[in-house]
Amino acid sequence: MADPQQAAMAAALNDHDRLRRSTEMPLFFGRKDRDSISARLLIDRITTAAQIANWNEARQLQEFYMILRDRALLWWNSLDDTDVDKANWNAVKADFLASYEAKYTAKTTCTNFHELVQRSGEGCHDYYLRVHEAFTKMCESKPAAIAAVRAAAGAAADAVKAEGIRDIERFFKHQLFLAGLKDDLRVKVMEAGKDTLHESMRLATELEIIHQEKMKRGQVNSVTVVSAAAAADEGSTQIENFDDLEEDEIAAVNAIRMRNGRAPFKNFRSKFNGARPKVVCRHCKKPGHMQKDCFARKKANAPMVDANGKPYEKKVNAVDARGDTTSSDDRTHNVGAIVSASLNSLNW
Repeated sequence: MADPQQAAMAAALNDHDRLRRSTEMPLFFGRKDRDSISARLLIDRITTAAQIANWNEARQLQEFYMILRDRALLWWNSLDDTDVDKANWNAVKADFLASYEAKYTAKTTCTNFHELVQRSGEGCHDYYLRVHEAFTKMCESKPAAIAAVRAAAGAAADAVKAEGIRDIERFFKHQLFLAGLKDDLRVKVMEAGKDTLHESMRLATELEIIHQEKMKRGQVNSVTVVSAAAAADEGSTQIENFDDLEEDEIAAVNAIRMRNGRAPFKNFRSKFNGARPKVVCRHCKKPGHMQKDCFARKKANAPMVDANGKPYEKKVNAVDARGDTTSSDDRTHNVGAIVSASLNSLNW
């Protein structure tokens, strides 16, 4: 039979350890390059810890003081020169937030919204957290009068008005999230027509994981890669089938080009403000590119033709500075061998 005294001691030690872990605070230096937490979140954590451990105001101020370092400690000492009462938690907290919490004005809010685009290499969940943070900061500055009920009075009307405000905020945040998703993800998520931000975020994350698994298995558009290698051999900076590539595939192809000392590819549509030029290839009869850029023509080693379908006369290439007398047609014919050699020499 277990000793009741030992069991009680073990329980007390467990409670003490749990309390210690729940009230541990990160250090605050007052420097962006060293702080792991924002001033606002630090205050929230101290407030929660005080509730868990039943700290009085004096203990709360002591715990707060003990985590200050570097410039933040200098700030604490500077309070002696102000009217701030260092024994008053609310006064200290207000001055601390005024000194270290980022100020969100209309201008910074617009800047934050402008930057709400999913970055290269950024996961959907991390992007969602940035949207949430920017929107929360904007809502903190909304006037109290926005919650006032004008059509009717009473507790029920106040509750209805508050619920309506929350619904609008959730809808707006949902649209912000969708607008900044990567193009391929945004189209698929919007087609799914999810009702809530949480549902859209989960779907985007699932689609992102599926795409990453495909990339790991090497399921890259081989036709586009061959086209890219052919363009690289000719010194081009465009891919005819660029729209068929995912962003990660574009990055992979550009990494190979840059490793070989070549400029990265450019989106064919970017020069035309998002629309393809109204041209039709004389070889494959498909719109959107010219015959000199036609990969099908190059693969078939077919000559370029004039408006009447008559092949242009071949011109003999002059010997280049290295003494290379290989014609452009011969170089195009050898694209397959160049692609194979390039891919075998790289850790693709």
